[in-house]
Amino acid sequence: MIAMKVKGSQLLQSFLMRVGLIISVQKVRMPYAWLFLVGLVVILLLYGDTRSRHSMYIPKEKSAAIQYKKWPVWNTLEPRGDRIRMLWILHDYVPFVNAGSEICAHTINRYCMSKPYKYDVWVASPGYPKRTYDGVRCFDLYDSETLNSVLESTQILHSHSYYYRKQLLYLCRITGKPFVEWVHTDNYVRAVGKMWEDKRCNGRQWTVFNSHSLRDTRKDLSETQTQIVLPAVDYRAYNVERKESKYITLSNVNENKGGYILVQLAKALPEYEFLGIMGGYRKQIVIQDIPNLRYIQHTTEIKDIYSQTEIMIMPSKEETWGRTAVEAMSSGIPVVASPTPGLKECCGSAAIYCDRADLDAWVSTLRKLKTDKEFYNMRSAAALQRARALDPNPELEVMESWLEKSVLPSATTGRALNVVEKNLLFR
Repeated sequence: MIAMKVKGSQLLQSFLMRVGLIISVQKVRMPYAWLFLVGLVVILLLYGDTRSRHSMYIPKEKSAAIQYKKWPVWNTLEPRGDRIRMLWILHDYVPFVNAGSEICAHTINRYCMSKPYKYDVWVASPGYPKRTYDGVRCFDLYDSETLNSVLESTQILHSHSYYYRKQLLYLCRITGKPFVEWVHTDNYVRAVGKMWEDKRCNGRQWTVFNSHSLRDTRKDLSETQTQIVLPAVDYRAYNVERKESKYITLSNVNENKGGYILVQLAKALPEYEFLGIMGGYRKQIVIQDIPNLRYIQHTTEIKDIYSQTEIMIMPSKEETWGRTAVEAMSSGIPVVASPTPGLKECCGSAAIYCDRADLDAWVSTLRKLKTDKEFYNMRSAAALQRARALDPNPELEVMESWLEKSVLPSATTGRALNVVEKNLLFR
């Protein structure tokens, strides 16, 4: 034991000499050496610049597809003025990740930024370049200087990222700023558990659910502090011509979405062509040796996919809404789905429902849609009618009024973050 202590002291002395903290080891007593080491660690944590570790690599193909070089670089944070400044803190953001929650957040941000005289919206996400994307200014969450400058004048905090929930509740408590928590998945609800409301926020914690069915899973939450905002999909933006549509398509081929079921259906119906779109999260199920099953990479050009799609399938285990279904229905694409509460609320009677485990039902339904033109046209018309009924504009107007009349006035006077909080909160 004594030998180990001596060896440890020698190693520490060697390290301190290397970093130049002392000139002569013999002149420094070991308790003070430990103090030097602790001080060094604190300095690195508080003032060390770790941003390089979070820089985002953008491949040339991706850069060209999203026209990255045309994105304006911004350098100035101008005064807020009379606008409502809102900051989203997210683990991912479009167009680098185009999952439902990221698209939903961006749709809301675009709606708000269509009124630049009224709103000023910012997004902080790890590694995100300091650029303006589609009217929304974005930056790296780990750029502490920029984050704290924006945060200081922010009036409403937003997030759908469970990763940062505790930090945002802390900011809500300390700074007096309202926090709007956007909930899109059953996983999020389960992760939070029973202790949802933080009473220390004193009415500044707000929760938005993406469907009535998901809201019903948390009947314990206060009606006054919750809101339902259905994911906004404008059917006019997703309506495409489908002269050469042929595929039976699944978007996001992970296990929950039905990646294995896609494989089974392709094997059971070799006379038809299937298309799997690789998603931006969770392990993707990709089986390459099936002749009538093609996979493509995660893409921002989803309208090109819909123009080639004859039937959209959604054999999900869990689905709290069904943004993909609404996008597909906007072009009159029939949807075959598993009967999750969210998909049934989303699609209503417009979709055809098959139990996820009943492969025969899926096979017979797809074959009928492929061979019975009258039946297909009837389901196509029902799909288009449902998409039009989900016009998002009234929903977005209600959300805007709620933000202005309920969320914004809940702000109270808090305190500024201290130097430790500024540097360590999102490390």
